[in-house]
Amino acid sequence: MDQIIFTIPEVIALIGVFQCVYVLVYVTFRAGDFVRVILPVLYFFVLGIAFFIDLARGYISEITQYYEVISWASWSLGTPLSVLLIVQMSHITKLPSLLNWVILLVVPFALAFAIIVSRYVSPSCQLDITCPELFDWLQVFGLIAGAVSLLAIWGHRSLFSDIIKQKAGKDRYWLVLSLIIVNIAFLALGAFGTGSKEVGLHLPLIRGLLGLSFVYLVSTSLFRIYPQALLVAYKGNNQDVLSNSDIKLVEKINNLLDLDKIYHEPTYSRSDLARELECGEATISRIININFKKSFTQLLNERRIEYSKILLLDTDASIKIISQDVGFNSLASFNRVFKEMVGQSPSNYRSNIIK
Repeated sequence: MDQIIFTIPEVIALIGVFQCVYVLVYVTFRAGDFVRVILPVLYFFVLGIAFFIDLARGYISEITQYYEVISWASWSLGTPLSVLLIVQMSHITKLPSLLNWVILLVVPFALAFAIIVSRYVSPSCQLDITCPELFDWLQVFGLIAGAVSLLAIWGHRSLFSDIIKQKAGKDRYWLVLSLIIVNIAFLALGAFGTGSKEVGLHLPLIRGLLGLSFVYLVSTSLFRIYPQALLVAYKGNNQDVLSNSDIKLVEKINNLLDLDKIYHEPTYSRSDLARELECGEATISRIININFKKSFTQLLNERRIEYSKILLLDTDASIKIISQDVGFNSLASFNRVFKEMVGQSPSNYRSNIIK
């Protein structure tokens, strides 16, 4: 039996495929309303396809002669989709307007212009869409399409100030900047790949590493801001009203918070709560959103901060020890959340109370 051997770019692409699938499953099953996560689902579906095409390069190129065109299109769609994702992050519960979706047309337009120019410049491309000259022009017009997509953000520059004013705004603000930086890096990589054969040879490897870096950013940032922000109750329908069974669950949640103090566990998650209450995570999110008017994470952090105030006043324990006792997994996160909720750092709060 022949051994299956992967190259380094293929290993990176394989990791990228698994990561994208993980993000898709997570967002889809925790988002509550699927309509509002169409964009992140579409984005990571396209990114997963791009990773898969790089992974299966040897097999796909044997099946179709249009492999290079398909690969180019899948990676090129990432930038306009990123722009749409950035626009939605400014108003997390709303999809971008129909006019904004027009930006996706830059990719087919770039493909059309590349075909037209390559046929005009090189007679050999008249009858062959896979001619080498076409691939060169695809890179050029792909860069133009990406630049046009990023320039479209200028028309939405007010979203930066809008985001920073909202709840979880700082997380979204830095995620937006990360998206922009990653896409600029992709465009720079494409420019170097067009002008340098050596860079072009390593294009799948470098491109895969950039893609993985963004997926990592998402796994640490997007999970904290997207599902929670999207799990909002609809006004004017029955989802605003808690049933008798929901009210009983609210009582159980309060008991777990007040008596069992589940917020002391740094790794306690919504899935843990759902398992204890023997119900679905979507039900838990809906009940917490309606009854407590906040997300699950906000609910836990609010209890943690209130308890930390007592410890800061009544004990001489260090702030690091207190952060661990109340359920934060790091001193930095404790300081950040405390300052967001109280308006000052834990050390300042303690000194002001003593004074």
